[in-house]
Amino acid sequence: MSGRSGRWWLVVVILPGVVMIAAVLPLIAFRDRYPDPLAVHWSLGGAPNGSMPIAIYSAAMIGGLAAAFVALIAGSFRSLPSAPLTSLVAFIMGLLAAINAQIVVFNLDAASWEDAAPMTPVWLIGVVAAGLVSAWIGWLLAGGTEGIPRDVPIEAVTVSRDTWSGRASNIGLLVVAVLPVLLIVTVSPIVAPLLVCISVAVVVFSSVTVDVDSDGVTISLGPFAWPARHVAHRDITGAAAFEIQPMAYGGWGYRLSSGARAYVIRRGEAIRIGIAAGPDVLVTVDGAAEGAAVIDSLADGRSGGEYPDR
Repeated sequence: MSGRSGRWWLVVVILPGVVMIAAVLPLIAFRDRYPDPLAVHWSLGGAPNGSMPIAIYSAAMIGGLAAAFVALIAGSFRSLPSAPLTSLVAFIMGLLAAINAQIVVFNLDAASWEDAAPMTPVWLIGVVAAGLVSAWIGWLLAGGTEGIPRDVPIEAVTVSRDTWSGRASNIGLLVVAVLPVLLIVTVSPIVAPLLVCISVAVVVFSSVTVDVDSDGVTISLGPFAWPARHVAHRDITGAAAFEIQPMAYGGWGYRLSSGARAYVIRRGEAIRIGIAAGPDVLVTVDGAAEGAAVIDSLADGRSGGEYPDR
């Protein structure tokens, strides 16, 4: 790490580290001034209606902050992190720090968690504002719009085929999909179905298959090839291959980006397909250069084979 710039240390280590310390310090400093368990949830009317043992709450809060910190370091190992990644991590850490401050203040000197101070709209607005301000600061520190990763074109290849199939997967997302299921035993039965839905959604976006034939291009997600999207060749204006970073599109999953609808499974090779009457379609897939060449050779209605670079 000796070759890192001062700005890298500031953005990736110093500021996130200060936020973590500032968030955790009240848990230690005021340990004897709040009840165990703590009030951690409030009703719409403002009264506390949920609690958690201090040890579990502390582990969850520190774990959430640490996970965001690790994600920032992992995403910036080679260079300054992208503005979207920095902004997202700053939002999460700022939000968690504000939530922790609220919980500590509301439980301070309460005889039991039921006696914690009532929630007020001002506090709720303040928590959200803390997250948004943190995100804005992170965005600026990472360079703003100049810190958005750019797609790097992959050299085109020549093919003589009229069919092609490619696939991409992300084992890491399968691991992430397990986490919500593990939390089911710790939450209310009302919340459990939501956690299951989150796990299923992550599994769906853990892999993608792209099939090209005489009828068009079919993009299928997940182990059951559903949901799927089919694009006829007559609707395609061209295709090209790029090296992409997920944070250029706001992360993993199905992303609504400027000028594109992106299926982002992992970083690396991707095909961007120009659509005549709508936003482009981008999908991360292995063998993207060959796939793009096949799509390009079969597509009808292209304007001289030109493809607009992102």
